[in-house]
Amino acid sequence: MKPVRTQQGFTLVTAIFLLVVVAVLVVYMSNIRVVQQTTLLYGVQGARAMQAAQSGIEWGIYRSLNDAACPAATSFTLATDPALSNFTISVSCNQSTHVEGATSITAYQLTAIARSGSFGSLDYVQRRIQAPV
Repeated sequence: MKPVRTQQGFTLVTAIFLLVVVAVLVVYMSNIRVVQQTTLLYGVQGARAMQAAQSGIEWGIYRSLNDAACPAATSFTLATDPALSNFTISVSCNQSTHVEGATSITAYQLTAIARSGSFGSLDYVQRRIQAPV
């Protein structure tokens, strides 16, 4: 009678399979983390661009009401604010005069555009706000 041989090596196959599965999960979770960080970064940059455009609108409203005229098209940066210093803000204005009875009413249509980065690149962001005054 021959002795019964036990099979060996089955645990090695299982261990390799588990290592491959764990490695795939680690890569997948790392990818998800990178996507979440990038999405958060783009959201913050969009919010900053909106605030920069809002600053441009407020500047245009102040200039149009103080000077009683449409401010000239202007581009500027907010160098004193570190969060918005890399945005270029362009403000333009259209003026129209309307007559109601004996009263002449001047209306201003302000447009502010805040941009950062170069068009076509991943870090490009732009927001545009319009406001009637």
